[in-house]
Amino acid sequence: MEIFYIPFSPDSAHGWTIPIPRDGERQFVSRSDALAFARSIAKEEAATIGTNSYLCVEGGDKQWRLFTPDLKPVI
Repeated sequence: MEIFYIPFSPDSAHGWTIPIPRDGERQFVSRSDALAFARSIAKEEAATIGTNSYLCVEGGDKQWRLFTPDLKPVI
């Protein structure tokens, strides 16, 4: 199982950094780009490896919420 964390605010040095399983990390200048990339990696992992991958997205209220790669909330 992989979980990709997408914070609400960028870090001070690089913007949004997304760890890539078995491949380091990648940096993005926008949150939407980081989210789109994490979604594509999560979908790819599910299709090729068969693992469950999730996106953990921080909202403006500082609460973290878990979603499937299709952006459906996990309850």
